[in-house]
Amino acid sequence: MNREDETHKYYYPVEGRSDGAIGGAVAFIAIILVPAGLYAAWNIVAAWFSALFS
Repeated sequence: MNREDETHKYYYPVEGRSDGAIGGAVAFIAIILVPAGLYAAWNIVAAWFSALFS
């Protein structure tokens, strides 16, 4: 068995795309949902301060 044949399957999976799907989901969460969550949290904090000090 050739060593390159053994390492080749890790870089180019033949069956399914589960690794790419997991990476895509992590990227989606990091790029889209985290900033959106921070924006929503900041608006909640700002509204709370506004109601507290007005």
